[in-house]
Formats: sequence, C-alpha cells, structure tokens
Amino acid sequence: MRCLLGLDDDTAVMVRQLACTEPGCPPLETVVAVLPMDGEARRWTLHRAAEEITEDDLRRALLTDEHHQQDH
Repeated sequence: MRCLLGLDDDTAVMVRQLACTEPGCPPLETVVAVLPMDGEARRWTLHRAAEEITEDDLRRALLTDEHHQQDH
C-alpha cells in the first residue's frame, strides 16, 4: 500500500474491518485510511472482509479518485 501511494514512513495507514448494517451493504467492509503529517487525509471503503481483499483489489481502490473523507 505504501508503495502504491508513494507514502513516507511518517504517514499513518489504518485498516479497519467494520460491520455494515445499512440495507444492501455487505455484512463486512474494510476501510483504509491514509493520514499524512501534512496534507489531506484520504479514505477508501472496500465492500468485503479484509482477508478477502487481494493486491489487485487494493490497487484498483487506492489508485482511483473515488476516495471519500466522511464517515457514514
């Protein structure tokens, strides 16, 4: 993940698996957040359990402009 986004060692990366209770949402989703020391935080939600996410899934999600920064 750090390589894909060109992150330095001072940038925090958080990965959380959450239960989704919204109608039509998969039972588990994984949220990836990038929190740089300087700059804007970024967040992506992948609609599957963390152990089901492949490197290709991460690449597609992280390299798109479809990130969001608000909680739901």
